[in-house]
Amino acid sequence: MSSEVKQYGEIILLDICDTQPADWASGNATNIRVRLPAAPEHEIIMHGKGFFWADRTIGASINVIRCALDLSRMIRMKIEETSEYKNEILRIAESVFKTDRRFHIRPECDMSVAVHVLQDWVADLDKNLVCVHKDAPVGFLVLKEMASDTLFVHLAAVMEKYQAAGVAIALYAKALQVAKDGGYKRLNGRISTLNMSVMNLYAYLGANFFEPEDIYLKELK
Repeated sequence: MSSEVKQYGEIILLDICDTQPADWASGNATNIRVRLPAAPEHEIIMHGKGFFWADRTIGASINVIRCALDLSRMIRMKIEETSEYKNEILRIAESVFKTDRRFHIRPECDMSVAVHVLQDWVADLDKNLVCVHKDAPVGFLVLKEMASDTLFVHLAAVMEKYQAAGVAIALYAKALQVAKDGGYKRLNGRISTLNMSVMNLYAYLGANFFEPEDIYLKELK
């Protein structure tokens, strides 16, 4: 079991990752978010404890070495690796992540809270892959090293009006190219099973899916 406490305005979030339901001490938290392996019996127990089932995520892993796709042909947009554009990245994230449970930490989705969580995430970003169209960012992808042989897609988003223009495929192809050039063996991610467009993108790139997890939320009175 691992846990972390973070504060966003008046909300104090206790973030828990565990293998099974338990009686966790909440301390001074106002809200609790719990990640558990997906299992019907867990859902029954968590509902009994007053938790709200919010989402199911799944891991995705692409074998970089075996990837036979012509990545250079897939990167048809201008993509920069840069530490700039943080304000633009935040605006894109705010426009796209309207229901994402990484940022919506109350049972009901609330952008007035999610914006504080997003600001925290974006402030911690370093170098990012940014897709630039007509001198303005229209999408981004953030990579982090999980292990010596694995890169992880930490965060990615594309402005809605550019989502049909091939920006996402270009960003993920660039991420695979960065992984190949860096000698990494795998490119991993974790995505909501409700996001079928990204699920399909990972499948197209040859990903294997593994370890579904459920996210539960509770607001303490």
